[in-house]
Amino acid sequence: MLTYEPARMEQYEEFLQLMRSEIEDYLERTMELMQMTWDEFARLFKTQGQVEGIYQDGQLAGFYWIEERGQVLHLHGLIVKEPFRGQGIGTQVLEMLATRYKRDVTTIELGVQKSNERARRLYERLGFETVRTLDDLGFVVMQKRMIERVNRA
Repeated sequence: MLTYEPARMEQYEEFLQLMRSEIEDYLERTMELMQMTWDEFARLFKTQGQVEGIYQDGQLAGFYWIEERGQVLHLHGLIVKEPFRGQGIGTQVLEMLATRYKRDVTTIELGVQKSNERARRLYERLGFETVRTLDDLGFVVMQKRMIERVNRA
């Protein structure tokens, strides 16, 4: 069973290192194009949006980083640790986010490396569609329109 907990301050560095080890090439290119240092990225990670740990039976399996941008929920990152991959955790997280935010946003958006065919197939299977390609970064932006939408009170 998966549970989710907001990241504690002492976890941010662990999450940053996990992100760096998993997607360093992509991060390096992105930061270079944005003229951003690793320290600036780390500060952004700690202050923009929210980061939650993903726990499977009490063990830290990974984390996700999201940010509400008006009517769009942007998924900055979803990283599952190696021993937990292939168990449907990514699917469960995306389904949970769709359920949790179905009344608050019209769209869920994410970026994925062009070369990550496995992730792209997963996102397509879950209803995400490619809306643009960013060749300079080597990734595509995908969105999923939310079916049920009720205005905030």
